[in-house]
Amino acid sequence: MLTNKKLLLGLSALFLIVAVTVFGTIAYFSKSFTSSNNVVTAATFNVDVVNADGQTIKDGEFHLDGNLFPGMEPLEAYTFHINKNETNVPVEYSVSLTPTGELLVNDESPLNLTLQRLMNDEWVTVDYAATFRPERDVEKYRVMVDWPHGNNDIAFQGKSGNVKIEVVATQVAPEEEPTEPEGPPYYTGEVKFKATHNGSTRTTTNKEVVFYTNDNGMRVVEILMGDGNGDFETRVGKVTVTEELHNGIMYFRVVTENEYYASPTQAWRSRVDRLDLSVEGVVNFPATLSPYLSIESEALYNWFQN
Repeated sequence: MLTNKKLLLGLSALFLIVAVTVFGTIAYFSKSFTSSNNVVTAATFNVDVVNADGQTIKDGEFHLDGNLFPGMEPLEAYTFHINKNETNVPVEYSVSLTPTGELLVNDESPLNLTLQRLMNDEWVTVDYAATFRPERDVEKYRVMVDWPHGNNDIAFQGKSGNVKIEVVATQVAPEEEPTEPEGPPYYTGEVKFKATHNGSTRTTTNKEVVFYTNDNGMRVVEILMGDGNGDFETRVGKVTVTEELHNGIMYFRVVTENEYYASPTQAWRSRVDRLDLSVEGVVNFPATLSPYLSIESEALYNWFQN
């Protein structure tokens, strides 16, 4: 029968097997020269994984023999660093921790094995298998072990296990620079409006375009003129396109400030089922015969696509 005294269980061994694989490639580099005496130097790929003493890690880095027992404080079993050194190509690290043996992989094992990474000056627990791009020249890791009190601790006395740590460093493609999202406000490219079959085609560019769904659930597009005073601004003016139901058919109705044939009293319509998105980045509203309204806008195009 167990007493209140601390139960010290002798463990035969807890071994660390460390495997380090560093893969480098210069497959990204291909150069050809027609002149002589040209010096070509490949980029450096020299990732290393070292222990706390700065030595490249190897098998059997630590040996916990009899130091593990129920109720113990968490123990820092091992610390290792991944050094980028003078590597100057984009690189990705894969760090994995694989426990084996009766002490570590038994579903009822009381022993907790934790892999932690130093991030923002704090040790953060990470998955046993993690892949990431390094944020600094030296990435620090440690393996923690603890044994909370349990009901079947005695069953694990004398059991042993092994731990394998594998670090793989691989050259990867450079990350694309994030682009700033467009708008709002959004601005058009070319805007063209031909109100009638025999009429002129009015053209303008770089106008603010607003699009939304109104309270009736209908799509609305507005093209604002701003301070411009050109042909389009004076002959057409602000353009409003509103989705509507007319005689059982869905249309886009176009109303302008200055064009008589597309005014509040004159119906200029384009059927919804004829909306033309065949040219990427261009929204085209064709009317009967040749009249049309064309708006070049990636944001508006994507809105209609979605």
